[in-house]
Formats: sequence, C-alpha cells, structure tokens
Amino acid sequence: MDAMLEAQVAIVTGAASGIGKAIAEKFVSEGAYVLAADMADVTLTAETGRYESVHCDVTSESDIERLIAAAESVGPLNILVNCAGVSTKVPIDEMPSAEWNRILDVNLNGAAFGIKHAVRAMKRTGSGSIVNIASVAAFSTTSLYNTVYAASKGAVVSLTRALVYELSPYGIRINAVSPGIVDTPILQRQGAPSVQERINRIPLGRLGTAQEMAAVVAFLASDAASYITGQTIIADGGLTSVLYAPSS
Repeated sequence: MDAMLEAQVAIVTGAASGIGKAIAEKFVSEGAYVLAADMADVTLTAETGRYESVHCDVTSESDIERLIAAAESVGPLNILVNCAGVSTKVPIDEMPSAEWNRILDVNLNGAAFGIKHAVRAMKRTGSGSIVNIASVAAFSTTSLYNTVYAASKGAVVSLTRALVYELSPYGIRINAVSPGIVDTPILQRQGAPSVQERINRIPLGRLGTAQEMAAVVAFLASDAASYITGQTIIADGGLTSVLYAPSS
C-alpha cells in the first residue's frame, strides 16, 4: 500500500517542536519530502522519507519567498501547513501594543503571507492543499488572559473560509485544524494541578497528543480529503461540545 503522501513536497512551519514537529514527522513517514521550517534548527525522528531543515521567520516575506523557492527546487509544491504560532497571557488592560502586534504578526500574518506565496507556486501546477493550524480558542474560552491568541486563531479560521472561492478554481484546497488541549512541553510547564484541572474538563478524560493532531492534518493534506475544503476540524476530545464539566 502506498504511503498517504507519497512523493509529495510539503512545507511545515513551526516544525521544531510540539504539534509542528509531529506533523513534519508524520508527513515524512507517509512518504513526503518535507521542508521543515522554523526559527530553530529542526531535527526529526521519522525513520523513512526525507526532509530538510529551513530557517524561516514567518513574519518576513523574504524568508517565506526563500522557503517556497527551496521547496520548488525539490519539485512542485503540493502542501503547505501553517503551524508556526506564539502566545502570551496578559490582561487586555495591560496589553502592550507591540506584544499584541507580535502575536498577530506570527499567527495570522505569517499564515496569510505563507498562503500568498504558496498559492503562486500551486497555481503553476493546478493543485495543492493548505492546512492552517487554528485552536479551540477560536471557538471557546480556554483560559484567562488569552485574548490576543484567541483573536488571532479566530482570524485564521475566517481566513480559511474566506479563501475557498478564490482558490478552488485552481484546484487548491484549504482547511484548518483546531487542536484542543494537547500534551506538549509548553502545557506541562504550567504544572500538574493546572494540567489536571484542564483534563477534568475534557469529556474523553485525557489530553490530546501531538501525533493525534498530525494524523488529522495528514488526512486533510492528502487525496483522501479531496472533496473537503473550507472546513475547520476541531480535535479536542469533545471539549467544545459541552458546557458541563465534572468537579473532579
């Protein structure tokens, strides 16, 4: 049986750690050649396939253009995954404008301008798949002082929908994945009591894994999802489907 992404050329931003790294590793294991982009060097543990680490600041259009060129030196660009993201926890009445703009610049503008330059490449071949990483924060309050992150991810969901008519005539699909509370080093640094409180609110009774998120992204990027575009899949263990949460 062929791998899901056999011979595909894919870009994954934010690939140095967490969900982005899991996506890049999943893509490599499914046969893709991955341009693993991040500000830090990327080292993957996937045993099959090929990848290269590419330095990229998604807030820099010139970096994005170099990233697209690196992908096209391998072959036609088939897939773009916009996973690079940052967050901050600041009350709205104390939010520095520079910090607000930094979050939007990475989470929203980085995705938008990645799409801008990827679409130019995809138009040349008449096909392509774009997957944006949003968040359940786009749909539901997940924590205090999360305003700018939630706003940026809500905008990513809207961006995904807004581009359907624009991209479909060129055979380009665009979708998003909204992860719920996922077990990453960033989450674990919040401490065991905070993590357990979050687990108590999840109907499935556990955290998600980066690998589970990567599986959803790989599906959307592949031909198995050839009739899916403009959608946001929420992968959150049921968190956004309920109001009730047990106390323990």
